[in-house]
Amino acid sequence: MRLEAAGGCGIGIPVLHSGSDLSQLRLLVAVASFGEKNAEYLRRVIERYRALPMHVHVVVLSEAPKQLGAGVEARIGLPARNPWSLPFAHKQIFAERIGLYDLFAFSEDDMDVTEANIQAFLQATSALASDEIAGFLRFETGPDGAWSLPEVHGSYHWRPESVRARGPYTVAEFTNEHSGFFILTQAQLRQAIASGGFLRAPHEGRYGLLETAATDPYTSCGFRKVLCVSHMGEFFIHHMSNRYAGQLGLSLSAFKEQLETLMQIGCGRHPATTLCRTESNMPRNRWSKSYYEQPCSEVLRLLPNRSKQVLSIGCGWGATEAKLRERNVEVTALPLDSVIGPAAAKLGVEAVYGTLNECFERLAGRTFDCVLITNLLHLLAQPWSLLEACAPLAKAEGSVVIAGPNFDFLKVWLRRAFAGAFRRKLRSFNQSGISVCGPSGAARHLSRLGFSGSRARWLSGLSAGGNRGIPRPLRRLAARGWALHAWRSVAR
Repeated sequence: MRLEAAGGCGIGIPVLHSGSDLSQLRLLVAVASFGEKNAEYLRRVIERYRALPMHVHVVVLSEAPKQLGAGVEARIGLPARNPWSLPFAHKQIFAERIGLYDLFAFSEDDMDVTEANIQAFLQATSALASDEIAGFLRFETGPDGAWSLPEVHGSYHWRPESVRARGPYTVAEFTNEHSGFFILTQAQLRQAIASGGFLRAPHEGRYGLLETAATDPYTSCGFRKVLCVSHMGEFFIHHMSNRYAGQLGLSLSAFKEQLETLMQIGCGRHPATTLCRTESNMPRNRWSKSYYEQPCSEVLRLLPNRSKQVLSIGCGWGATEAKLRERNVEVTALPLDSVIGPAAAKLGVEAVYGTLNECFERLAGRTFDCVLITNLLHLLAQPWSLLEACAPLAKAEGSVVIAGPNFDFLKVWLRRAFAGAFRRKLRSFNQSGISVCGPSGAARHLSRLGFSGSRARWLSGLSAGGNRGIPRPLRRLAARGWALHAWRSVAR
């Protein structure tokens, strides 16, 4: 498929097109399949590969024997004791047979890879730089047939500054490299092995074991995964189990709006900006800022009713700001980046793009009834400097409302107290990407900046209900988050 132009800079609907001859190419496919849960999907995956008009050999990686049919090789056993290490078994197989095949693909056992996907990869590869690999995204379908993209959630986001032209393609980088599938040319595989990062023992870091095995070419071997946003329709793969449909992932319509924004950036018609750091260095991106944050009623209740003009710093897709708009509040927002910003602007929010310093320069002379900051302060190397920059933006009787994760939550506190490596990492911003801060420190600093009063609230969850059933002395240990309202004069 390709994306025909449909106005703007060229985002449209997928249409089929013929590609080059595949008959002379040799493809080695390793499919990771643990247990019998996906047995029917595995059968369909094998049939799909065997129907390709090329020389294909399929190896199924499994912890136990399976009925796979004639011509399918089985590699039984785990690379390590942890069952999630199974996908790492493909690496040694690829290395052993590197001279026998032209293409090497790794896949989970429910990924419906098509001939059009492989054609798209080959065509894009010829236009990309030597350190770029054309990547794919999974899509799922709900009961109503609607598409969703499970990789697009939480703190994962586009890098606006990465948009660039590669021949007929506009490409960009997305921070979630996992998609349950990758394909490499022989030259790319040789380069990955030579880097020393490919043939590593099972390991995890930013991702868990399963995801790490499927992303190592991008995260450990010197390559970058790029998505061909101008031809994205050719790089969608159906995740047949639809495991996350209705629970996780962005809708296709909202994703297409992001693609259109990326194309506008590529055309020079929209800025390419990022507000500030939004991701931690902790495993699984813990405590990173969500671009799809849900409104927290407890936080919103802290905003004084008299607040008619609010500045939201670190705005994502605009769900919180939309709640303020329902209260007839004028909202000015500093979006996390210029790709997610248009989602909030579409809801009637004034978006100001740039880095934090650039945005504050653009806001010079303006003041607001309330400044709102959620889940961002702890991701800055100097969190109190943000409060210092915000103070002049609050009116004489204005206020500031801040919310963030609670690093005194019992499970976190115990790890800080008894797990030395965890404690040392969390103490170092360079290692963790975290500045441990809380409501008392924020209140003290705001007091020095002229805010005469403050009130803190412990939250059981920033998108959940309150913790009123928990005794007050224990709320700090039981709370996953906190919120603080600080005011000047009679702003309460």
